[in-house]
Amino acid sequence: MRRLTILFILICAGAFGQTPKKLSRPERDFEAFWTTFKDNYAFFRLKGVNWDSTYLTYRPLITPKTPQKALLSVFGQMVDPLKDGHITISKGDDILYKGKHESQFRQEFKGIEQQFRQTVDTTLQRYGFQKPAGVGPVFKGEHLYYLSTSADVAYLRITRCFGTPESLFDDRKEAEDLKLMLHLADSLLNRIRHTKALIIDVRTNGGGHGGLELASRFIKAKTLTHYKAIRQKGSYDTFTAPEPQYSLPNTGVQYLKPLLILTSDRTASSAEDFTIALYRQDNVTTIGTHTSGMLSDMFSGELSDNIAFTLSNQVYYSADNQMLEDKGVPPTITIINTRQDIAARKDPVLVKAIEVIADKNGRR
Repeated sequence: MRRLTILFILICAGAFGQTPKKLSRPERDFEAFWTTFKDNYAFFRLKGVNWDSTYLTYRPLITPKTPQKALLSVFGQMVDPLKDGHITISKGDDILYKGKHESQFRQEFKGIEQQFRQTVDTTLQRYGFQKPAGVGPVFKGEHLYYLSTSADVAYLRITRCFGTPESLFDDRKEAEDLKLMLHLADSLLNRIRHTKALIIDVRTNGGGHGGLELASRFIKAKTLTHYKAIRQKGSYDTFTAPEPQYSLPNTGVQYLKPLLILTSDRTASSAEDFTIALYRQDNVTTIGTHTSGMLSDMFSGELSDNIAFTLSNQVYYSADNQMLEDKGVPPTITIINTRQDIAARKDPVLVKAIEVIADKNGRR
């Protein structure tokens, strides 16, 4: 038995990390892809995936004659079991693969997203709000922001954390995009500064960039929000020591009155950064369900012929040291949206937010 174990180790030692100079382009790309994940991906243990076994399964499929399309298909099969929305494979600006992160909210409203938005808008108008007005760049038929106000409360829906999709692939365009996003947000906050409370809806916000910068507009004082550790080369459990992360107030425009944040398990990435920066502020109440639990920045790697890929290399922990990946930020008040809300033409999460605001104002 011991001899078999030693033989297996020797076989693995010869199989993993082959010398690049002896390999063809498809083989080099496979080795680079697998090794980058091996050295940087943070959640093999959490996802229950043995990456060494993945190598032994898929490496024999790659030969000097493997076409690029087949190679990319193999990459997708390798990472599919990770169910990580931060894993992408792209060629230039075209995303060829994106990991599927499970979402009850997405499944519940798949194909009827527009009807859900109409239910939200109907509920707002039933409670004395104006019909939401779109502000900012349009992507897939939706403005960046939607603003609605009643006599003394404002509602702001943030559909995503980017203005234009081009900004997601270019650092210079990202900086310009972030500047536009924050300029528009500041103009909206100045417009509603007379209100007594604000509801921000990020239930369908899949992220982008600028979540922390946007959150700074609602922060009263520096607050410890979470810890972050980064995967390091070595064993699959090698990480930096968790580093404390703090939310910081903006030096310019601020809105420090009661803030209600509506979340779901589609609230992801930069929208989760926004939520985690604010959920411990004393003027903030979160309502809905836990966020997506897709928090890491996207670590990137490059292959030949303009092929690039991304992965999750960071672990977020709550202020009480609970891992947040696949769990998300928990709400203050849990309420689940269902398809029945559309039939009833009433959004119970939004209604609860309005009730909480009325209760807060009644106690003053």
